[in-house]
Amino acid sequence: MGSKKVLKKLKKKGIALLFCGILLILCGVFLCTVYTEKKDSTIIIFAVGMFACGGILSYFGIDYLKGKGSRYAKKNPKIFELADDLVINPVYQDDFVVISGKAIAPKKDFSAVADLNDVLAIYESIQRTNGIVTSHTVKLELINGRAMNISVYARKKATKDNILLTIAHYCPNAAVGYSGEVMDYVRAKRRAYKAALGK
Repeated sequence: MGSKKVLKKLKKKGIALLFCGILLILCGVFLCTVYTEKKDSTIIIFAVGMFACGGILSYFGIDYLKGKGSRYAKKNPKIFELADDLVINPVYQDDFVVISGKAIAPKKDFSAVADLNDVLAIYESIQRTNGIVTSHTVKLELINGRAMNISVYARKKATKDNILLTIAHYCPNAAVGYSGEVMDYVRAKRRAYKAALGK
């Protein structure tokens, strides 16, 4: 079922975060023990920063490992129901996404599942470093403030356009393309959503 895929992904993320957190803490300990005699304030600040970052990563890693009891799952209470629907009632799937009558998720990350009605905008997002494309995604802006990214890096233009139009076909509330008007629409819908929740 889809919920098992979500739990597996949360566990994988949790282990990765916990590993990175412990590694940073150990590096901070190493810096403190090796360089404390020099009393270099820069090294001490750097070590304290490593401790802090390591602690934060470890905290989130442990939280993800809680699965259904994690803060992530509690913030997204429909996540398991939607993920199950993707497996039970798929209406479209390819190498990038899985879509059911209720939900959409990246093919490789069911933990990012979202309700089709919550998708407000769909557009291509390209990031460049020194003029070289380092990231190319189809971005879905969601009503709860999150965004779903579907990587289309190094894919043909026809493939990218097909993914964008296919997703748009299944998301009734989504505007297609990036513009000031579209982002105003997204912000207005998000404000109304927060107001309805009483936040």
